[in-house]
Amino acid sequence: MNKINLNILEKKAALLFFENQKKTFNIKQVSFFLNVKIDSIFIKDLLKNLFLKKCINIKEHDKYSFRKESVFLTGIIGKRKRKLIDFESSVELDVNRKETEGFFENDKVFYFINKKGKINILSIKERTDQKFVGEVEINKNTKSVFIRKQNERFVVEDKLAKKGDLVVIRFKDWRYENPEGEVLKVIGKASDSEAQTHAILEEFSLPYVFSEVVEQETNSIKKEIELEKYREDHINKLTFTIDPDDAKDFDDALSFEKNSDDEMEVGVHIADVSHYVKRKTELDKEAFYRATSVYLADRVVPMLPERLSNDLCSLNPKEKKNVFSVFFVFSKNHKIKNIRFCKSLIVSDERFSYEEAQHIIKNKESKIPAEKTIVGKEKKVSKKLFDSIKQLYLISKSLKKEREDKGSIFFNKEEVRFNVDNKGNPTGFKIKKQKEANFLIEEFMLLANKAVATKIKETTKTGVYRVHDLPDEKKLIEIERFIKNLGYNNRLINSKNINKEINNLLKSCEGKPEKNVIDMMVIRAMSKAKYSSQNIGHFGLKFENYSHFTSPIRRYPDLMVHRILFSILKKETFHDKDIEEKCLHCSQREELATKAERASTKLMQVKYMSDRLNEKFLGIVSGINERGVFVEIVSNKCEGFVQMKDIPDDYFVYDFKTNTLIGQNTKEEYCLGDRVFIRVKKTDLEKKHIDFKIISKQ
Repeated sequence: MNKINLNILEKKAALLFFENQKKTFNIKQVSFFLNVKIDSIFIKDLLKNLFLKKCINIKEHDKYSFRKESVFLTGIIGKRKRKLIDFESSVELDVNRKETEGFFENDKVFYFINKKGKINILSIKERTDQKFVGEVEINKNTKSVFIRKQNERFVVEDKLAKKGDLVVIRFKDWRYENPEGEVLKVIGKASDSEAQTHAILEEFSLPYVFSEVVEQETNSIKKEIELEKYREDHINKLTFTIDPDDAKDFDDALSFEKNSDDEMEVGVHIADVSHYVKRKTELDKEAFYRATSVYLADRVVPMLPERLSNDLCSLNPKEKKNVFSVFFVFSKNHKIKNIRFCKSLIVSDERFSYEEAQHIIKNKESKIPAEKTIVGKEKKVSKKLFDSIKQLYLISKSLKKEREDKGSIFFNKEEVRFNVDNKGNPTGFKIKKQKEANFLIEEFMLLANKAVATKIKETTKTGVYRVHDLPDEKKLIEIERFIKNLGYNNRLINSKNINKEINNLLKSCEGKPEKNVIDMMVIRAMSKAKYSSQNIGHFGLKFENYSHFTSPIRRYPDLMVHRILFSILKKETFHDKDIEEKCLHCSQREELATKAERASTKLMQVKYMSDRLNEKFLGIVSGINERGVFVEIVSNKCEGFVQMKDIPDDYFVYDFKTNTLIGQNTKEEYCLGDRVFIRVKKTDLEKKHIDFKIISKQ
């Protein structure tokens, strides 16, 4: 612990001058601030370095003060500390790893660019207030916690934390080579699977309980439904929901009505959360902070309390509900003739699962067999409902075809969901595939989101849009190089219609071994969709205007959009000077939720494979680097790593140009998409890691 890193100490000293720009300090005062046992000659040396970097002035009698005439920039430490993001322009700058010593990802720092064009980071400006989770280790009576993602070992002093405990820590100080941490909470033993799940909740700051104030505010909301001003009565319209069989909340419903032989009206009805969650209440503040519900492998961390998400706002069957509606009038050729927005009162006549709706779409009989229903009993569907779903499916097909013609990109990646017991352990898995019933709902939700965004764009200056920029050109070049080796001729670079080329590629690999790998490569090449008040359109959907409107129970931006749209209907001006800042917060929380969900899925994979050591599986090579290959098991989608030494029959080396492994004697190659037989070698719950050993190629 007592080994001194003068580079880190210099940056800490600079902080004293940045925070006290009008004061003058002597060596003794600087030494007191640094709070380390170090000879004053070393302190003089680091202050001299700050002088050479034009950060401070040196006066007579060893007096030091901030150099006010210097101009310094502000940046944010990027991922893995290899990048610095300029705060003003958001431009990513390459930075030497030594410059980022003493900082963590997302820390805000002062920096300047020297005459050679190199980045010099001077000091911290604002330390990120993030928590870290790791396992307690003891070496020579010194307790420490190694945080893998930060690649830093925190020294801790805590009597309650024992060796092997998973703990939550927060940065305390950085005086010596290793940072010092404060233990906030002992979660449990690192070997305990439930503790590992709680570690994910803590690591990603996911609040899994609501405060007493929020609960009280929620419980005080009246359940009674009244037909108020601006709300239309549509309780007699044929209305229903289609959701997963395990859904707890229902935030969207469809209605169908035939106006004449030439016209049909389709209503998209979304839970009116804004009716219950009022601006500036504690409930609203908490919903905004969370910004999204988080769906872990064995639990949900909701944005709203259960009374709202599963009761008041949920469009449960046979109950009067407040909704925000978008009505579309279609011609018999499925062309939109009119769009209308209003708040409504509805009653859902029936709740369908995707499998139940799929049976109706694919069959001529109106009875759904017991094995396909939610309740396990045969379900009789009225002719009106049956015909409505059939008609809605035909319209959705037309909408999907229209989107495809205009360049919307279609992914149909298989997802795995683990069946979990009451202790959070996986007992099995099921593969989720998108079918016609899924597309039926998706098309009408996309249509409503697009219509709302267009209405907002045409009517007001303040909007919340779901935007998606162009893909990463370097990654497209990598994909093109990779697929060429597999015999594909798709041109993704310099294409006149890149959306069409991507769709053609995704169709071409359908049903082939390399499909999942190509899907993943294309997804990784895409820019991240985000929320913004500046509308740049949505590349993936090929929409000029797009918003999120259809899931306000689980996404805060949808709630913001509801409020904006309602102000338009009332012909009031909606203004929020912090709208872009709120969009940024929601995008960041969404990214955090995605990382938490991936970590949870990976943990579940490790748990599941821990009971299958030495078992043999067929897998596909899903990634390659200089250390070995990643392999995804075909049956359950669990991914593990194969080290070079665990690839049989040769000594393999990594070829960077072709992204392949090549045997030095046999010249055998391992490429992305290769099918291999593997054996499960080892699992590590704490690292969330699975090791495989290749037996042979298929």
